[in-house]
Amino acid sequence: EALVRWNHPTQGMVSPTKFIAAAEETGLIAPLGDYIMRDAAKKAAGWLRRGIALRVAVNVSAMQFNDDNFTAKVQNILAETGLPASLFELEITESIAMSNPDRVIRLLEPLRNKGVRIAIDDFGTGHSNLAALTRMPFDVFKIDQSFIRALGKDRSAPAMSETIIAMAGGLTYETVAEGVESQEQAAFLKTRGATLGQGYL
Repeated sequence: EALVRWNHPTQGMVSPTKFIAAAEETGLIAPLGDYIMRDAAKKAAGWLRRGIALRVAVNVSAMQFNDDNFTAKVQNILAETGLPASLFELEITESIAMSNPDRVIRLLEPLRNKGVRIAIDDFGTGHSNLAALTRMPFDVFKIDQSFIRALGKDRSAPAMSETIIAMAGGLTYETVAEGVESQEQAAFLKTRGATLGQGYL
């Protein structure tokens, strides 16, 4: 997953928790998101030319997704950089997906048909309409890190994670568990069938 950081000339590396909100408030999140998308595709294409075929995922902001030219923009980035669609993944939050399922289908289905992978991010934190969810063009459920952090602390956390993994399996989606920071969390997720873990571990 391509994650943005700001290397400030005097403050050094600044976390996105400090500047993403400001970028959203000022409307800069859309050009910033487009830059990240293009740069990530360019880097992945460079790795591929060196024999490293590695899929890269990028987050899509609500403002980017409001652009009616979003589909064409992604297609142009792939054409410009020469990155195969199969090595590119877009992450849409559950709240964006559920706010307008028809728009999600219209903008993402053409990309998915060309091979771009689509992930639903922060899954489990919103209010998914399961009927709408099954119509949408997703390949990956990203289990929100709040569920993973709660493993071993909250009695309901294992059941919630297991339910999401089982539902993803039934829909033939991959699962990515976010925020995996301990061997115990990794072992639990592995035995339950999660496809991938993402985190400091």
